Amino acid sequence: MRTDKPPVMKKRGLLLIVSWILIKIPSAFAFDPDAPPETRIKLAPFLTFGGNVALTYELEKNFDLDDPQGRDVSISEPGLSLAFSFDPSKNFQAFLNAELTGELKQAEGKKDQRQVKLEIKEAFLLFKNLVDSRSFFQIGRQRFEDDRQWLYDEELDAVGIFYLFSRLSLELSVSRLDLVARDFLNDEPAEQINNYIAYGNYALGEEVEIAAYIFARHDQSEGRESPIFFGLHSSGEILADLDYWLELAHVRGRDGSRKIRGIGLDVGSTYVFDLPLEPSISFGYAFGTGDDDPNDGVDKSFRQTGLQENEGEFNGVPSFKYYGELFDPELSNLSIFTGGIGVKLSEESSIDLVYHYYLQHKASDNLRNVRIDADPDGSSRRLGSEIDLIIGFEEVQNVELKLSLSYFIPGQAFPAESDSSFLANFEIQYNF
Repeated sequence: MRTDKPPVMKKRGLLLIVSWILIKIPSAFAFDPDAPPETRIKLAPFLTFGGNVALTYELEKNFDLDDPQGRDVSISEPGLSLAFSFDPSKNFQAFLNAELTGELKQAEGKKDQRQVKLEIKEAFLLFKNLVDSRSFFQIGRQRFEDDRQWLYDEELDAVGIFYLFSRLSLELSVSRLDLVARDFLNDEPAEQINNYIAYGNYALGEEVEIAAYIFARHDQSEGRESPIFFGLHSSGEILADLDYWLELAHVRGRDGSRKIRGIGLDVGSTYVFDLPLEPSISFGYAFGTGDDDPNDGVDKSFRQTGLQENEGEFNGVPSFKYYGELFDPELSNLSIFTGGIGVKLSEESSIDLVYHYYLQHKASDNLRNVRIDADPDGSSRRLGSEIDLIIGFEEVQNVELKLSLSYFIPGQAFPAESDSSFLANFEIQYNF
């Protein structure tokens, strides 16, 4: 059993012990700046330590789509993350991850905004081999992350029970975001939403997995959403060098006095050519239903859980926003057509070029959770397109680097005078 990384609710099951390792730790093959540090330095018997220092820089241009010569916004965020793992026996682990970050936001013509945060990202106890070697119990703040972060990528205060049997893994958990205050330096209102998760994963051989889940969110504040998700996930390698993914979900529940009834789908594949530089080609299609009658008492719009990040990788080194680094929408009332090509300069560096086309299911003047600061006028379903260039570099030991450049071209759904927007994102992290 590995104890150099904290458990994470990641859904990949192959064999018994391999299932647990891959479910409970982040991917070792993709740069994930949200993952806690590995605890590789021994401080005392049973106590290990690790950390990283990171810097993120973003430049946003014309996110309101109305003036390409308007205010640019730049955001700089340095950070220090420290992790401690106490493993006195093979049956117990205590883990703590604390993070200190600073943010400087600068916009032309506006006063600089500064904020410093000191956060407890994770703090949990893990009890292994409770009934037998297949059962685990975890309590405390822990990271929930599914394979493509389509359901969640968040640290939640939770109680979870896990059971592994041959190729089958089962999870039951109850959680809430920030039940205990996360930030010691700033007061932020906490969600009043309880999460109830039942997740089962089955490995069909060594290359393909299939999973089913029920995910209920109960908002205890008055008149808010309380959706229930019933879903299927599958991914793996169906042919030599051909990987695929599938997400299918039905959401029910209530949004105030209205019923919720929606369907979401995400399917795609990546083919890697057996050539120098491992050139690859990827295609994807995602769809979330919309609602065209706000007065019938039923909201047919699909929505995601609210805990998702929609981040993964094709065949490259870094993970990225697979619905668009700039537009970055929640999958709701939306069709997204994606095509990408990529090369690997080595096992530690890669370049991806990705194109997205966005089309509303039902023409609407509202967008659910996107990064741009503009709304369509409801006259057309054509939202526009985006091109992303993503570069990953990990050639230097313990250093991880990602650069992404994104360009969004608004479509007919936005006013005719709308102009394109641009995003540059740079991330560098040193691990120790």
